[in-house]
Amino acid sequence: MTVSIARGNGAPGLEGFSDLADGTVGGLIAARAALHPDKPALVFEDSELTYGALDAAVTDVARGLISAGAAPGDSVGIFLPNRPEYLLAWLGAARAGAVEVPINIAYKGSFLDHALRGTGVRVLVTDAALLELVADLPDVPHTLETVVLLDGDRHGRTPPGVTVRTWHDLLAAGDPAVELPRVAPRDPVAIMLTSGTTGRSKGVVHPHLMPLVAARECAAQMATTADERLYTCLPLFHGAAQINISLHAFYAGATVVLGRRFSASRFWDELRTHRVTQFNALGSVLPMLLAQPPSDRDRDHRATKVFAAPAPPQVLHPFEERFGVHVVEGYGLTEIKNVLYNPLDARKVGSLGLPTASSVLEIHDESGQRAAPGRAGEIVYRPRLPDIMFSGYHRDPEATLATMKDLWWHTGDLGHTDEDGYFYFIDRKKDALRRRGENISSHEIESVLLACPGVMAAAAIGTPSELGEDEVLVAVQPEPGHELDLTELFAHCDRSMPHFMVPRYYRVVDRLPVTPNGKVRKHQLRDQGRAGAWDALAAGLAPTRHV
Repeated sequence: MTVSIARGNGAPGLEGFSDLADGTVGGLIAARAALHPDKPALVFEDSELTYGALDAAVTDVARGLISAGAAPGDSVGIFLPNRPEYLLAWLGAARAGAVEVPINIAYKGSFLDHALRGTGVRVLVTDAALLELVADLPDVPHTLETVVLLDGDRHGRTPPGVTVRTWHDLLAAGDPAVELPRVAPRDPVAIMLTSGTTGRSKGVVHPHLMPLVAARECAAQMATTADERLYTCLPLFHGAAQINISLHAFYAGATVVLGRRFSASRFWDELRTHRVTQFNALGSVLPMLLAQPPSDRDRDHRATKVFAAPAPPQVLHPFEERFGVHVVEGYGLTEIKNVLYNPLDARKVGSLGLPTASSVLEIHDESGQRAAPGRAGEIVYRPRLPDIMFSGYHRDPEATLATMKDLWWHTGDLGHTDEDGYFYFIDRKKDALRRRGENISSHEIESVLLACPGVMAAAAIGTPSELGEDEVLVAVQPEPGHELDLTELFAHCDRSMPHFMVPRYYRVVDRLPVTPNGKVRKHQLRDQGRAGAWDALAAGLAPTRHV
């Protein structure tokens, strides 16, 4: 390999990939351990693992997985909550040439069966409680041969015909004389399951080089230094925690601070305890932190930066003012990694930012031509280098080809650029609405709703109108302890939106249905229809037409 990626937004350089070791995930960990073996790599509650100890443990896990029957290219499922063994299993699988399959711990029944069967998991790393869910499956996938239990107890129910080992057994089973396989940058390292916002999740195959370049670019955009401590409490089965924090920190030679789960009431105390300098947030994390009672300790911490998407201005500005943390916005997808960042020193609040050094993005109109600044169209992508986007959907070439057209990968998202080349998100193509001859962005409606006092989260969808096209239905999640007055919410929308955008139907929900990374499952809201929703028109209200 002869092409490198310059730090920060800009064009690629020609310096080689020396900072990415041999271009593999396992190679990066070995390189960092060689540079500073005694430096803390991972902190979890009261435990700490140095880079040297991390590297040694990763090798032990790799050899153990090989002894358990995981050959290069085989799928190793990880079905665990946040804990250090998750990272060790992922990195060990990478070093063994196996392919990690991160599995959402909320999965059960057909969802769990699809995750295991669809990716051909051969070895599954889990705990006793979650193994019960596997044992509940009516027909355990025939590819599953070995389960590695983190708990020492093997007396719970286990799937028939499956060998069960403990984590201790795995670490002790590896033969030091066994030579680990050679792994190449283009070899698969993971099958990431999509969020499933529109239906059954697909398996996105990542080559080794892809998450490494993602980590490098994240470190560059966040200006991360080796003395920082990066915190995540987002689930490790998602790339936000696994790549954008953990691998990002390992690339920078920094320290990962891993939290079990998000707690708004304990969040800042955990950051203070572990001297965290940077964290990430998705979905409703920032609004939930803002909803906590103000404290004279709101700025009593060392955190200076957070990567958060989305972070609308009505959330971003109050968050920064209250907590003293700079919010960095951006854009990425499982198939192409993070490809846009709002620069630290030249941001435009509300934009997605500028393309990373390895990324080419454009806005295309319906004829496939590049749209002028300010004109809406689909966001399309090309990589500047090979092996830095997904290799395809696992065992689904038709779905892979469906996303490609005219040598561009089509995101399915609508956006526009400005005269300076900054990108702006409008909506998912499938979520865009048309009402009374006007195109409407659900994203813009949701931004107005979030600006209303008492609204924590919101989603806008189309629902069939008696007159054809769409009526607008919104589902709103109130802040804890807040009771929404829907007449006032309608009035807020009427004051803030053009009349054709003002929602007609309103549904208050305890919690919006979301994916693990905070994306709203709008297909579930559509399936519910408008039964039980408050109808502003039936209540005698109508949007004001301004002339």
